[in-house]
Amino acid sequence: MARDLRRQALQRLAALATTSSTTSFDKSDLERLCRATPGRQGPGSASNGHNASLSRTEVGRVPMTIREYEILLALCKTAPSLQTPQSAQKLSRHLVPYLMDAHVQAFASSPFFRRIEPSPTESLSFYVTAALLSLGAHHADVRQTVSDNISAFLHACAHATESVSRADDDDDPGAVEDATRTATIAIALLGFLDAACAQADFWKSGGRLGLVMRVRDLLSQTFLVAVETAFSTIRNAHSHDRHIKEWKRWVRHYDEIGRPLGAMLLQRSFMRLLVAATSLLVAEEDALRESHVLDIIMSGSGLRRPLTARSAEADSRSVELYATVAIDQMNDLESSADFDSLSPAKQKLAFSVKACALISYLNACTLNDDAADAEVLMAWLEDALGDAVGMADDELAAAVLKSMALLCRVSPSYAINVSRLLPRFIVQSGAKSQMVAVASKSLAFVLQMLSKDAVITTLYTLGNVLSPGNDRPLTNGTGGADGHAPSHVYGGRHSTGSSISLPMSGEEDPSIVQGNVVQAICEIASASRDEKITGLAQSMLAQKIVRLSSPLDGRIITGAAALALSGGQSEFRYLLKRYAAVAHDAVMENRDGILQAVMKARNHISANIQRDSPLFDIYLENLLDGIISQGDAHASQNHHAKESDVELAAREIAQLLPPLAVFMSVNPLAFDESSDDDTRSMLRDAWFNIVVHGFTPSTDRGKQYLKHLRIMAIHSPPLVSENRGEQDESDIDLNPILRRGESSERESLQKKLLAELVPTRSSEIRGLSYRKTIFLQAACLVESLRADAGDCTQALSYFLEPSMRRGEVSRTMDAVMHAVMDRYLYKAVNAANPTFSAQYAAAQLAKIFCSCCHRIDRVQQAAFGCADRLVESIPSALCQRSSLFTLLELLSLMWSSCLEAETDRYEPRTTFKSSRGDVVVELSDDYQFRQLTLENLHKKAKAWLARAINIAPADVKGLLQTYLSEFDEESGSGHMSLGRSFAVEVGSTIPSTDQMLSSLDMLGGCPINTASDFMAQYTTRQEYRYSEALPDQSREWLSFMRIDHRASFLTSPDSESADAITALSHIEKRILSRKSTSLTDVREILRRAAALLCRSEQDECSIIHYLVSIPFAMFTKQSIKLGISLWLGVINENPRMEPRLLAEIAQRWEFSIQKRQGLFSPSITSPDPFFLRQEFAPSDNAALAKRKQLVHNLLSPHSRLLQFLSSHYNATRLGSPDTHHFFLRLLDVTLEAVKNSTPHPMAREIRFQVILFGLKVLNTSTTMGAVSQYRLKDQILSAGLGWFNAAPRWSFGSNILQLKTEIRLVEDVMAALGVTTNIGAQSVGPIKSLAPKEKLLVLLLESEHSRLHVWVCPVDGSRPQSTFHHGGKESPIEAAIQPLVRTAWAESPSLAVHLASRFPYPRVQKEVRWLVLNFPAKAAEEPDAIPILIDGTLPDDVSFQLKYLLFWAPVNPITAVSLFLPAYRNHPYLIQYAMRALESHSVDVTFFYVPQIVQTLRYDALGYAERYILETAQFSQLFAHQIIWNMKANAYKDDDSQIPDAIKPTLDKVMGHMIDSFSDVDRDFFEREFTFFDEVTNISGKLKPLIKRSKPEKKQKIEEELRKIQVEVGVYLPSNPDGVVIGIDRKSGKPLQSHAKAPYMATFRIKKNKGGVEETEELLEEDAKSNKTAAQANTIEVWQSAIFKVGDDCRQDVLALQMIAAFRGIFHSVGLDVFVFPYRVTATAPGCGVIDVLPNSISRDMLGREAVNGLYDYFVSKYGNEDSLRFQQARNNFVKSMAAYSVISFLLQFKDRHNGNIMIDDAGHILHIDFGFCFDIAPGGIKFERAPFKLTSEMMAVMGGGPDHQSFKWFEELCVKAFLASRQYTEKLSQIVLLMMDSGLPCFKPESVKHFKERFVLEKNEREAAEFMKGLIKRSYGSYSTGIYDQFQLLTNGIPY
Repeated sequence: MARDLRRQALQRLAALATTSSTTSFDKSDLERLCRATPGRQGPGSASNGHNASLSRTEVGRVPMTIREYEILLALCKTAPSLQTPQSAQKLSRHLVPYLMDAHVQAFASSPFFRRIEPSPTESLSFYVTAALLSLGAHHADVRQTVSDNISAFLHACAHATESVSRADDDDDPGAVEDATRTATIAIALLGFLDAACAQADFWKSGGRLGLVMRVRDLLSQTFLVAVETAFSTIRNAHSHDRHIKEWKRWVRHYDEIGRPLGAMLLQRSFMRLLVAATSLLVAEEDALRESHVLDIIMSGSGLRRPLTARSAEADSRSVELYATVAIDQMNDLESSADFDSLSPAKQKLAFSVKACALISYLNACTLNDDAADAEVLMAWLEDALGDAVGMADDELAAAVLKSMALLCRVSPSYAINVSRLLPRFIVQSGAKSQMVAVASKSLAFVLQMLSKDAVITTLYTLGNVLSPGNDRPLTNGTGGADGHAPSHVYGGRHSTGSSISLPMSGEEDPSIVQGNVVQAICEIASASRDEKITGLAQSMLAQKIVRLSSPLDGRIITGAAALALSGGQSEFRYLLKRYAAVAHDAVMENRDGILQAVMKARNHISANIQRDSPLFDIYLENLLDGIISQGDAHASQNHHAKESDVELAAREIAQLLPPLAVFMSVNPLAFDESSDDDTRSMLRDAWFNIVVHGFTPSTDRGKQYLKHLRIMAIHSPPLVSENRGEQDESDIDLNPILRRGESSERESLQKKLLAELVPTRSSEIRGLSYRKTIFLQAACLVESLRADAGDCTQALSYFLEPSMRRGEVSRTMDAVMHAVMDRYLYKAVNAANPTFSAQYAAAQLAKIFCSCCHRIDRVQQAAFGCADRLVESIPSALCQRSSLFTLLELLSLMWSSCLEAETDRYEPRTTFKSSRGDVVVELSDDYQFRQLTLENLHKKAKAWLARAINIAPADVKGLLQTYLSEFDEESGSGHMSLGRSFAVEVGSTIPSTDQMLSSLDMLGGCPINTASDFMAQYTTRQEYRYSEALPDQSREWLSFMRIDHRASFLTSPDSESADAITALSHIEKRILSRKSTSLTDVREILRRAAALLCRSEQDECSIIHYLVSIPFAMFTKQSIKLGISLWLGVINENPRMEPRLLAEIAQRWEFSIQKRQGLFSPSITSPDPFFLRQEFAPSDNAALAKRKQLVHNLLSPHSRLLQFLSSHYNATRLGSPDTHHFFLRLLDVTLEAVKNSTPHPMAREIRFQVILFGLKVLNTSTTMGAVSQYRLKDQILSAGLGWFNAAPRWSFGSNILQLKTEIRLVEDVMAALGVTTNIGAQSVGPIKSLAPKEKLLVLLLESEHSRLHVWVCPVDGSRPQSTFHHGGKESPIEAAIQPLVRTAWAESPSLAVHLASRFPYPRVQKEVRWLVLNFPAKAAEEPDAIPILIDGTLPDDVSFQLKYLLFWAPVNPITAVSLFLPAYRNHPYLIQYAMRALESHSVDVTFFYVPQIVQTLRYDALGYAERYILETAQFSQLFAHQIIWNMKANAYKDDDSQIPDAIKPTLDKVMGHMIDSFSDVDRDFFEREFTFFDEVTNISGKLKPLIKRSKPEKKQKIEEELRKIQVEVGVYLPSNPDGVVIGIDRKSGKPLQSHAKAPYMATFRIKKNKGGVEETEELLEEDAKSNKTAAQANTIEVWQSAIFKVGDDCRQDVLALQMIAAFRGIFHSVGLDVFVFPYRVTATAPGCGVIDVLPNSISRDMLGREAVNGLYDYFVSKYGNEDSLRFQQARNNFVKSMAAYSVISFLLQFKDRHNGNIMIDDAGHILHIDFGFCFDIAPGGIKFERAPFKLTSEMMAVMGGGPDHQSFKWFEELCVKAFLASRQYTEKLSQIVLLMMDSGLPCFKPESVKHFKERFVLEKNEREAAEFMKGLIKRSYGSYSTGIYDQFQLLTNGIPY
C-alpha cells in the first residue's frame, strides 16, 4: 500500500511541476526528480557504431531499483503536459538513455516489481517510448533527436538479435541465460511496438513505411524461432536461480492474462503497427483516436479527403509494400501449424494477427485497388466466414464482417454476393448477439449500395425464418441459378443451390437463431434511415408477435420497440395497439414472459423518446389513455364479475405504471406549465383511475408498485389545475372517472381506506360523496408520495378547487394536508436522506411562505398552518438564507402592494417580484384583503423568527446582517422597505435563551435591546466587506480611467490626490460629453474620493469640486442621492471640509437654475389640453404613466437637494454666519427662479417646500436686518403667489399619498406664514406693507387646500364644508378677496386674471375686467384674459383695447375659431387676432377642428377663414382633403342632396379655389385618393337594388365589387388620415342590417406610424435612447375594418366623437385613470360617411343573443371567477371606462343607450357607439329614459354588486374626478358645440348650449359639484327608466337586454 502511495505521490508531484509555465526546468521539481534517478552516461543520440551499442549494454546490466523505476515512470507520464521547449529537451535528454538500454535492462530484486503490469521490461520500454514520441510530436526542436534515437534503438535491437541468433548456433551451456536475453529483447520490443502503434502519427508517411520495414526485417523468421525457443527454454528450465525463477513467474503471468509470450505476440504487435500505418493513410488522426478505422470508413466521416496534398502520401509504391507485408503475414498464418492444435490464448492471438492483416489489406485496397487485389481479399474473407472456430473470435469475426461490407464499396460487384452470405451467417452460425449486431450492420451497409427492393427482399427473407414451420426451404423471390452461393463457404453445410433460402440445420437452437434474425431485421431497418423500410420492418415484427414461442415473442416485442422511435407515426400507433392487445391477452393467460417483454419494450421507448419527436405526444397519450380506459366497460350486473373486472383492469394498469414512471423521470418537464391542459387533465384522470382500482399505500397492489407511483407523484403537477381558482363550477362533480366502480360496497371500502389515512375526520368522510372520496384519496396518495420524496408544498394548491373551500370536503382536505405534513416532518426530523436536510426544508418553507400571501384566502389559511408546523418542528429551516430572505422580501412586497393603494390607486399591480430570494406573488386587487394579509404575515413572522432566534441567535442575526448588506437602492418605496425594518427590529431582540440578558430588569423605566451590538457587528462587517485588497491606490485610481499604467513609484499622499483628481476629471468629462457612464463606476470612484477627503489633512479643493460637480453633472435621482450621502459622510467625518462643500453645492444649485435643469426646466409644462393635438384613439394610460415618470425624474434631483439643504440648515442654524449667508444667497436666487418657472401639478410639492424652507429661514434667522427680512419675505410671498399665476390645477395621476403630502404642506406653509405675520406688516415710508399680499396668499392657499381635499376624498363628504360659495348673497370670501384683486394685479396680471376663475364672484369678475379694460397692455401675455374682455359677444365698452390684440398671446384654436362668429361682428382686430392664433398652432392641432373651421365660412364676410383654409391646404394635403369632405357633407341639408344649404355657394367657391391652387403632385394625390374612396363608397349605392335580397347575395355582390378596386400608392381611408392603405381583404365584405339603406363593412390593411404618445412627452424625452429608437423602423401594419354608409347623416356622430376626444384630452391632462375610445367617423358627402369599427369588441346585444346570462356571467365565463387575476383586471378596465362614459353620457345627453349601442372589448372596457340621439333630442320623442346615464343592475354586478365594494367606490371616485376635471373647460367644450349650432344638425335646439353649460353646475363649488355627481350616480342606479327603454328596444328592434 505504502509503495502504491509513493508511486502516486511521485506522479502527482511530477504532474504539478509541469503545470507551472513560469518556473524554469532547472528550478522545478522535475529537475529534482531527474537528479533523483542516477545519471546514465552516454551521448544524447547513439551513433551507428557497434562499440557504442556494446558500451550501452554494460550500463543496462546495472540493475534498476524500484525507486528509480517509479521516478522514471512519473517523469514519463508528465511528458505530454510539458509546456516549454527547453523542458522538453532536458527531459528527452534524460529519457533517451533509458530507451537505449530498454532491451538489456536488468532490474534489482524487489517484490514491488511484481506489481508492475504486465512486466517491468515491457512497461519501461512502453512508457519511455510513449514519452519520447509525445515530446517529439509537441515540440519541433526535439522531434529529430527522438526520431534518431528510435532508429538507434531499433538498430541496437537488431544488433542484439544477431548476436542472439549467432549464440543459438553453438551448443551453449548457458542456454537459459541466452534465453532470458532474447526474452528481454522480445518484451522490450513489445512495449516499443505498442507505444509506436499508439502514436504512429509521430512519423510522416515515409517514416512510417521505413519503421514498418525495419521492424519486419527485425522480426525475421530466425529471430521469431529464437524467441519461441527462448520462452520454451524458460518454461522448461529447472534452475533454482532467483533470476530464472522470476522469469518463469513473468512467463506464467503473461499466460494468465491471455498474452502467452512467443513469436505470435510479437507478430500481433507488429500487425497492429501495420494497421496503424495504413489507417493513417485512410483516416485523420483525430478520428482514429476516437474510433476504429473500419467504423470510420463505414461512417464516411473522418476520412482523409482524396486529392488533397495529404492524400498524396498514399503513393502506390508504399501501398504495394504494405499490401505485401499483409499478404506475407496471411501466407505465414496459412502455412503454420493448424490453429486447432494451439492453446486457446495462442489461437486468439493468431486470430487477432489475421484480423489485423485483413484490415491492413483492406486499407490498401481502399487506397489503391491496383496495388492490392480485391479478389485475394474476398477469397480470404469467404474462407474466414466459413471457419466456425475463427468466427467465434469476436475480433476476427468483426474484422471479417466489416471488411466484407467495406470491400463491396471498393468493388460494388461483390455486393449481391455479400448480401446473400451475411444473412446465412446470421441464421446458420448461431453467433453471439454481439456478432449478429455487427453482421446486421454490415449487411445493412451493403444493402445501402443495392436497390430498395434488395433491402425489402432481404427483410422478407429474414422474416420467413420467423414464420412457424420454417424447416422447409424458403425462397426470397429472386429464384433461378443466379442466386447460387459459393458452396465452399458453407462446406459441409446444407445448401439448396437453386435459390437463396435460409433453412436451419438441426444443430442450432431455433430460438437463438430467431432471436438473431429479429436483431438483424432491427439493425437493417434502423441503419437504412428510411421511414418506409423502418415501417415495413416494424409491421413485420408486429405481425409475428404471439405467433411463436414466448421467449422469441419477447425478442420481437423489444426489437420492435427499438425500431419504433425512428419509424412513422401510423406504424408507431399500430405497434402500441399491438402491445396493448398482447399485454391484455398475456394478463388474461398469465404469461409473465410476454408481460415482461412488453414492459421492457415500453420502458425502452419511455427512456429514449425525445421531447421534440412527433411520436412523443402519441406515446404519452397512449400510456395515459391506457390507464384511463381500464375499467371503463359497461358495468356488469353481477357484482362478483364486476370485482374480477376490477381485478383484471388493475393488473393491466399495473403494466403501464413502470413505463409511465420511466417516462416521467426522463422527461421531468413533460407536465410543467408549458404543457397543454389536455395532457395534464389526462394525467389527473389517470391518477383517479389508479386510486379507483385500489393502488393505495395500504393495499398489496399499491405496495408492490409504490416505487413507480412515487416517481410519478414527484413529476406530477397537483391534481387541481393552476387555473382552477378561476373557474366557478367544481371539477370534481363533472369528472366521469371519479364515478367508476361506484357501488355501495366499494363506496364504504374507499371511505374506510380514506378514514385510515385521516382518522381524525372519519365523521366528515362518512358524509362525502363517492366522487369526493376518490378525489381526496387520490390527492392524499399523490401528495403523500411527493412528501416522501421531499416536497410537501404542492398540497396547498388543492385549496384552489372551489369545492375544497367549504364544508366537509374542506375539513377533510385540511386533514389530508396534515397527514402530508406529518409524512414530511417525520422523514425530515429523522433525517431520512439528504433531500430532507435543513437547506431543502428551508426551500420548502420559502414556497409555503409565498403561499401565505396567496390571493385566495383559503390557500393562505392552509399555508399559515403548514408554516407554523414546519417552523415548530424544524426551527433550523428558518435559519437558512433561502427561507429567511423569502420571508423578509415577502414582507417588503406585501407592504409595497398595500402602499400602492395610496400611490397608484386605480391601477393595482397584481404581480410582485423580487430578485432576492426569487420571490413572485400574485395578489388580489382588493387592497383591504392585502392589508389583512400583511397584518397576519407580520404577526406570524414575529413569532416564527422569535423561535429561530431563540435556538440560533448568532446565526440568524448574522443572516439578517447579510440581508441588510445587500441593498438594491431602487427596491422598496422611496427609502422604505418593511423587510429591512423588520430585520433590524428582530435583530435587536433579546433571545429568551440568553439567560443573563433576559434576567435583567428594566432599569430606569427604559426598555433595552441588543440593537447596539447588532449594528456594531453590521458596521464591522461592512468595513471588511468593502475593504480594499490592493494597497496600491494609484493603480486603483487609474483603473477607473481604463488606462493600464504601471505603478513605477511608491504612492505618497500627494500623488494619490493627484491620481484622484485625474480620474475624477476623466469621469466628469465622460458624463458631460454624454458618453455612457454607469452609476456603479461613478459610485465606486466617488466613494474613494470621499474616503480620501475623510482622512485628508490637506484642503483638497479640486476633489471637493468633483465630489459635488459629478453628481450634479449626472443630475439624476440616484446620483444626487449618492452625492448627499457622501457629502454628509465627509462633513461628519472631517468637519473642516464643510464650508467648501456647502459653497460648492450652492454654486452648483445656481448653475442648475442657469442651465434650466430639473424644477426650472422649460420642458416641465402642463399645457391646456386644447393647445395640444387631440387624438382619436383609446386612452393611453401607459403613455401617461411614462410621462408622469419622466416629470418625476426631472423634479427628483432638486427635491432631494432641498431636503438635504433644509435638514442641514436646521442642524447648523446657530453655526457660522458664513454658512448662514450661503443659505440666504441660495434662497434669493431660488425664489426668484421659482416665481417664473412653469407650474406643473407634480411640481406643487417641491415649490411649496421651497416656500416653507424660505419661511423657516425667515423665522429663525437672527442675524438679518429688518430690510433684509422684508425683502426675503416679499420674495417668499411672490414665489408663493407665482404658483397661482396659472389656471387652477388638479393633481396628475392617482397618487393619493402625494396629494395628502401636498395638503399637509399647504397647511404647514399657512402655519409658517402665521408665525411670520408681523414681519413687514407695517408700512414704513416708501416701503409698503406686505399684509395684503400675505392675506391674498393665505386665501389662495385655503382655496387650494379645499380643492385638493375634494380630489383626495371625492365621495367622502365628511370633511368640513368649504367656505367658498359661488352665487347667492355675497359671501365672506368675496368680501375678503375683492379688495385684494389690485394687489394681485400689481404682483402679476396673470394672477389677477386667474383669480376670476378661482373665485367666480361677480364683484371679483367685475374688478378684474376693469383692470384688463384699463391696462390691456399689461395683460397681453395672458391669453385667458381675452374671455374676460369679450365674453361671447363684443361689448360696447371694448374699443381701443382691441388694437393690443395684434401682439396679444394666442388663445387655443377652438377659442380662436369662435371669434369668427357673428356675435363678434367681424371686427377686423378680432379676426386678425383669430387668424394669428390659428396660424401659431401646428396643423396637427387645428386639424381636429376641421368641422368647426368649415362652419365659420358661413360668417366669413372678410374672407379670413377662407384665406386660412387655402393657406393651410397648401402645406397639408391631409387637411385639404378633410376640409373638402366636410364641405361636401355640409353642402346639403338632406341626405339625398336635394335641399342645398345656404352655405353651399361659399363652399363650392372655396373648394374650387383650393383644388385650383394644388400643385401637380398634390392634384395627382387628390385625384388618386378621391377616386379610390368614391369606388369604395359607391359599393353601398350598388347594393341598394339588392336591399330585399338575402345576406349571402349581398355579401357576394360586395366581394365582387371589392375585387375590382385597385389600391393606388398613398391612398388612405378618410377616417384614418395617419395611415396608408396597402391592401384590402377582398373577402371581408359584410352587409349590415338596415331597413332602407345599404351600409356595409370591409377590412383594409393599413400601414401607420407608431403613435399614441403626445407631444409633451416628446419634449420630456431627453434621453439619448430616443434617437436610437427613432432610427429603428417606426411603422406598424394593422387590419382596420370600416363601415361605409350612404343615406345616413354621420355629422352628429362626428361631433359626439369629437367631444369624446376632447374629454380624452382633458382626462389625460390630469393623468386621470379612466378609459374612452373616440373612434373615427368622417362625413364625406351628404348622408355619406365612413366609420371605423372598434377592434376586438362585441356589442352587449350580441352577448344577449349568445345567451350569456347577464354581463357578470359573461365576465366570469370569459375571464374566470372573481378570484382570478384576469377577471379583476377586466373589472378594473370596466370601471374605468364606465366612469368616463357615464360622465360624458350625462354631459352630452346620449339617448338611445340600448344594448346594441354598448360594446365590450376584449380587455373588459365598456364602449359607447352610435350617437344619433344626443343633446336635446331623443328617439321618437320618447321621454322615459330619465336616468342621467345608463347604470343597470348587471353593470353594478360586474362592479362588485353593491355600493360598499371597492370597485364601485372607485367608479364613484373616478366619475366625480372626471366631472370635476371637465368643469374647468366648460367654455371651450361649449365653443365646439356653439360653432356647430347653425349646421342644421337635428340634435340642436336654440337652448342646447345653455343647457350643456348648466349640466356642469358651475354655480356650485368643488365639494358641491362632487356631491351633485354622486347624486347622479345614485339616481342612475335607482332609475328603472333605462330598463323600460331596453324593453321598448326589444319590442321595436328585437334587441335583447
